[in-house]
Amino acid sequence: MRSPLYHGELKTKQETLSRREFLSSTTEQRAVERMFENAIQACADLAQHVATREFGFDGTTSKDAIRVLSREGIIDTETAETLVAAIGFRNVLAHEYGKVDYREVYETLQTGLSVYNTYSQQIAQWVTETS
Repeated sequence: MRSPLYHGELKTKQETLSRREFLSSTTEQRAVERMFENAIQACADLAQHVATREFGFDGTTSKDAIRVLSREGIIDTETAETLVAAIGFRNVLAHEYGKVDYREVYETLQTGLSVYNTYSQQIAQWVTETS
């Protein structure tokens, strides 16, 4: 899973990028967008893999795969809900459904990164318990 790499990149941006710099730089906006897309997609890909391989998931949506992991007790409800929302956020960024609100992107950068650590820890714990 590549999410820790992307999470680390986002964490660096969180620590070093001011709101003013972010909002005035198209380059920084695009870089952070892409980092979010990659981090969220890595989480979604892992969820689909685990849900399909371990629980016979035959759906096609990443959101449903996340819900399977929650239903099976691999991740907690709060993490699942946050990741489902993150997948919607990724879709907005990737496909520009409507206009991207860069104030929201910056706010998410500042407040929304902990879910990636939580998700990774919960998946790792499940793997350890089932090994």
